[in-house]
Amino acid sequence: MKTFKHLQIAFKVASDKSLSPIEFTFEHTEHSYLRACQRGFNQQKIVAALQYGENVYKQGLIYFILGENNIPDSLSKQKKHLKNTVVIVSGTSNQVITCYRSANPFKNIRIKSEKLCKNYTHAA
Repeated sequence: MKTFKHLQIAFKVASDKSLSPIEFTFEHTEHSYLRACQRGFNQQKIVAALQYGENVYKQGLIYFILGENNIPDSLSKQKKHLKNTVVIVSGTSNQVITCYRSANPFKNIRIKSEKLCKNYTHAA
């Protein structure tokens, strides 16, 4: 099994000037790291989706969807490359499962079944 050096994603968020920033740490699985490399996702794209994306809880997973309206003005120059980014995180840990872009991510996630393994009863 290969081990990767850059599997950790960490960033700080300060919501109020009087409070100290809160640090969030996520960790890639081997699968998500490989998919991110294949799909041209750098750490900045993943952090933007995790920080500004809309959260959808489904199938025991958390889908962070970075729609066009969620991108802040500070990232407006990168809007074309960031919009419709989806980062999936395990619901029980801070592990990034995978990341991808979708033309209509909100619709695609809405039509997913409620349970992850529901449709595997007829698998060979």
